[in-house]
Formats: sequence, C-alpha cells, structure tokens
Amino acid sequence: MTIQIELISESELADESFSIVIDGLKPRETYRVEMFLSDYYCINAPMLLAHDGLWRSTGIFVSDKNGIIDMSQTPSCSGSYEGISTMGLFSNAKPLTNKKKKLPTSLSKIPLLDRFFVEIKIMQGNTVIAERTFTRHYMSSQISHKDIYGKYFQGRLFYDKKAIKTPALIIVSGSEGRIEKAQNIAQLLSSRGYICLAVAYFGLERLPNYLERIPLECLVEAKDYLRQHPQVDSEKIGIYGRSKGAEFVLAEESFFNDVQCLVLNSPSDVVYEGIEGKWNSHTSSWTHLQKELPYQKFRLRDYLFSKLFRKPIPKDCSARIDISQLHSPILLLGSTVDEIWDASSAINDIISHYKGHYITFKKYHETGHMLTVAYQPNHRYRKDWRLLMKESKDSWLATIHFFDRHLKKQCYKSYGNDIKK
Repeated sequence: MTIQIELISESELADESFSIVIDGLKPRETYRVEMFLSDYYCINAPMLLAHDGLWRSTGIFVSDKNGIIDMSQTPSCSGSYEGISTMGLFSNAKPLTNKKKKLPTSLSKIPLLDRFFVEIKIMQGNTVIAERTFTRHYMSSQISHKDIYGKYFQGRLFYDKKAIKTPALIIVSGSEGRIEKAQNIAQLLSSRGYICLAVAYFGLERLPNYLERIPLECLVEAKDYLRQHPQVDSEKIGIYGRSKGAEFVLAEESFFNDVQCLVLNSPSDVVYEGIEGKWNSHTSSWTHLQKELPYQKFRLRDYLFSKLFRKPIPKDCSARIDISQLHSPILLLGSTVDEIWDASSAINDIISHYKGHYITFKKYHETGHMLTVAYQPNHRYRKDWRLLMKESKDSWLATIHFFDRHLKKQCYKSYGNDIKK
C-alpha cells in the first residue's frame, strides 16, 4: 500500500489549525516525522530574521494497528514535543539558522509574504520513505493588494475586488512602526470579510525615521482614505492597534472618537517618551496639530527599580490619555505578565475612565507582550507551549468575534468580560 500524507483543515488560512494524517504505514512501527516550513513569516520572530530560512520540528511516533499516524490522536514519544497535539509539530517549529536580513526602506520592496509551505517527511532511520508539501495562506485567493502613499502614512490595502460597501479595518503594529506585522494581521482579517489597511507610521522613506513626534494626523488620513474608498462602508470602520500601536490608536481616538470600534492589544493608557534609535528621544511619541502630547519621561532609575523589585513603573498622571470623550466600543487584550509594560493595569485604568456604553476585556497569564496571530510558534517565552498556543488562539478569536459583532452585526456568545455602562 502506498503511504499517503494528508493535511486536514477547515481552510488553508494560516490562522486555522490543521492535523496531519499518515496512512499506509506498517502497523505498530516507529517512525520519525519531520516538518519543514519554508518561505515562512512568523509574526512572533525577530524583525530581522530572514523569512527565506527553513524552520524545522520533529516527532517520533508509533503507527497504530492499521498503520496510521494521526496527529490529533497519536502521541509523539519524543522530539520537538511529547504527547498528543494536533498542532504540536507546527507550534514547536524553530528556525534552523539565525540568518539576518536588512529591512527595506521602500514600501514597494517589502515582500507580500502571503503564503508559506509545509513539507512533511516520513523517516525510518536515515531513509525518507514518503514526503509531501502543502501550502498555507495568509490571505485568500480572491484578496488583492495595493500600496498606498499618504502624506503622514504609507500602507498596504487588502481588499476583495468584488466587495461592495464592506466594513474596513486599520491595522497598526508596535514600536517597529513598519507594515510587516500589521500586514500579516491585515491579510488574515481581509480574508474574513474586511477591507484592511496595514499602516506604517515611521521607518520607511518619506516617513519619520524614528518613533518620535509622530502626528496623530497619520491615522486621521488613513481613516479619510478608507471613507472615500468606493468599496468601503464609511459607517463601519474599526481600528486594531497592538503594543505601541495601541497607545497610538488610543491617543488619536481620544481626540477624534469617530470609528465604530477599537481593538487594543497589549495597550498603554499613558503616552510614553519617544525613541530615537536605541535611545530615548526627549520628545513625545505623538503630536497633534504639531504640538507634542504630554508624555512620561524615561528614567533609568525607575526602570532599574521596577526590574529589581518586579514592580510597575509609577505612571505620570500628566501623560495619561484622556478617554473621557471616547464612546466607541472597545476590546482590550493584555497579559498579567507583560514584560514590556504594565498592560494589565493599563486595561484597568482604561476601563475605569471609559464613559461609553460597551467595553470588554480579556487578560492572559502565560503569554507576555506577544499576543498575536493564532497557532504561530512563539519561542519568546520559556513556558508551556500548549498554554501559549491556547492564549494566542483565544485572543485572536476574541478579536475576530468583536469586529464581526460591531461591524457586521453578527451575534456571538460573549467572548470577554463585558462591562456595559
């Protein structure tokens, strides 16, 4: 009987789980299964890690009485993980090299990174007895893209050419300021029925070089672009911000409050000092009408004290983002063990100052600052990878359900801790 390798998944999208089933093996024999990922972009990996390097994982399995290895039922005896896990091989894949790349400064030269390849090899000893390659996608085949060059931002738009009056999302990533991570999120959300604009706010040609004095007008211009787009429903626009991007979004919306909903992933409720390269800039991160927003200065003493005694840095009340006029529904996602800043207390403070009608939150206890796309390997934290995978899946589904609820009016069972005011 010929050995058959099958990948079983509800879709080919990269944020869906999949199982590998191998049939036609000899019953009750030991095999090594190797997984290789190529052309793979991992949102949790360092920005400079080259995406053209191979990722690899292995598992030792014993076939059942029918000569089948089913990852959803057959335990791995050893290798990259042990036990039964449908996504065990994928979630434990690691890059084979730490090859670095130079980041392009031109938007047009940033690769699309819309798909990657999963190669499965079945080994007995040093012999490959079967192999097969599958393709996973970050965006559906019907999604097109277009580079956008504004005065204050540059971005990449993801859209279905056949879409009519479609809800739209702006995606803003963290302190890297570029579009790679925002693009990864935008591609997947566009595949779920949104027109998505991944926004870069510094670090590219004709944009600021550093994370300092970034105009809030950047997001204003992005919203205006979407409202004028003929395929966008201008009354159904949401924004997703993560990390420093969440701070950016909250600061901007505290002035304008003109979108239908916000998702703030690992947020801050204060404006922090800007960053010039590796150093604090002695300026605010953000400006409005060319005037700096009040900001919390970086003090080495406070930083060292917080690390030594594991206590949060005291907040400067003058730098707090005033959200008293913000009424858009908000989903807050964060960790109680955030290693970058105290996202947990920021969530508490945002909730306490929010005067709108609907706010919901979810806090996690294993994953730190990197709450991103479901199922992607995350080796930043030396914790139980199963719990990391579970929390990333949960936060990602909460994001999708929240946007669907408020922009598509689709009803879901509550997916967070709702606070109605």
